[in-house]
Amino acid sequence: MPKMCVLGTQSSTLIVRNTSYMQKNGLGVFELTDRLRRAAYIEKLSIKHDSGWFISAPSYQVKHKLGYNAWNHAEHVRWIKDRLMFLRGGKSEVNVDPSLAAWVEAALHAPDQWSYIRGQYLGVKSALLGFYRESLDLADPSANAADRSLLKRLIPEIEEQIDWALEVLELDPNPTASKAWTRDLNDILDQIGGILCTNARAVGELELPAHSYRLPDEIAFDDRIANKPLMPHEEKIKLPHREAVIEQFRVFFNEAYAAAMAASVVFESYEKNMDFQFIHDFTRQFWDEVRHSEFGAVRLKELGEEPDRVNQVLYKYSMSMPLLHRVAYLTMMLEPHFMPRKKPRFEDYEKEGDFRSQLFADHDWSDEINHVKNGREWLDRMLDDDSRSIDDLKDEVYAILKKLTGQEQASLSPF
Repeated sequence: MPKMCVLGTQSSTLIVRNTSYMQKNGLGVFELTDRLRRAAYIEKLSIKHDSGWFISAPSYQVKHKLGYNAWNHAEHVRWIKDRLMFLRGGKSEVNVDPSLAAWVEAALHAPDQWSYIRGQYLGVKSALLGFYRESLDLADPSANAADRSLLKRLIPEIEEQIDWALEVLELDPNPTASKAWTRDLNDILDQIGGILCTNARAVGELELPAHSYRLPDEIAFDDRIANKPLMPHEEKIKLPHREAVIEQFRVFFNEAYAAAMAASVVFESYEKNMDFQFIHDFTRQFWDEVRHSEFGAVRLKELGEEPDRVNQVLYKYSMSMPLLHRVAYLTMMLEPHFMPRKKPRFEDYEKEGDFRSQLFADHDWSDEINHVKNGREWLDRMLDDDSRSIDDLKDEVYAILKKLTGQEQASLSPF
């Protein structure tokens, strides 16, 4: 039986209230939106961080996982924003504590791959997971039903990311250094009073990293992957089937360059104040290109080969281009250049009964069609107040390529 208390009498009638209703249960709208805005900010910055470190992490397996996780975060931000639309709230970017923003940003500036994984995943994302679990515990089953549903979608995916980090960190060659880095990040969080920032701190009072992360001009790889040419397309199609498939899936693995280009677009879109839908859509393309590279790694190993090369020339060219031109180069030039190869390759796999290769080619073909469509739509929007057309942009990209190479471009790609 619930405990009862007498509050007073009126007209000889006993006024009784159940004390369980006097307890602070559930999250009110103000408290809820405050929590969701903070979570959305951390999730959104995590897209940027995982995108940047995709380019900088030497292990291709780590790269692939960072791409998957970046897409997780993009979807999480979308889900949270959808919920905030039904609440009295505001934009998280303009309502976040400066000290919280400084803590989240600090995780980007890790000195190496292992420090980044430990600091971002066992520091920032672990704190976010605790924040989500606490919010779920506080949420009322009725008043916060929608929020409980949202949190039950978010929590397992962050748990999965942290489980991956714990597993891969078993390979950390210098855990002492990465643990020290993570302690520094956790100290900052303690100083500001956690994600809710219960201890007001000026950013100048915090001990933030002295070094600064920047996008590299070259994709980092460990010594398993060399930067060297791939077989030209005209030579591949003359090979016997098995040898041709191996060379074709080396090209799939080589889509790490396209993933890095898309990752750089995502990363720099934060500096250019692009709206979240742009970030979301190009994170999707980034993830797609990561998956295509993973297709290559998976199929090569099934065929008894190991990924051993990436031709970085197209990524290097792109990093000399403004963001607008990089989007045009990737979506309106490189993607259409490779498109005519998709259908014949798919049909050849079918003819040979190579349904495993056909599966990967099928999804690659579908994804690339969407990338061209997405690129055209965004370029049209980006040129809304510009007298240039997409064709003008393509001409300008060719002019940039001519300056970079010192020669006219007979082909957009050497492979």
